[in-house]
Amino acid sequence: MRKLHIHNLKNIVLAIIAVLLLGSFLAGDSFAASSCVTCHTDEDMIKKNLSKKEGKKSALQAGTG
Repeated sequence: MRKLHIHNLKNIVLAIIAVLLLGSFLAGDSFAASSCVTCHTDEDMIKKNLSKKEGKKSALQAGTG
């Protein structure tokens, strides 16, 4: 009788873990719009950030190295 209770508890825990994992995979799609991949693959944003900026450099930034 005791083994039956442990077996049921094990199945319940595994079911909860499965539901949580499934939920995290499904929720991942809704957060994809704000992920790092979106920003790092957006061509317009990359071009904007890599454009030449005019301005005076400080002595620590100027020069080689």
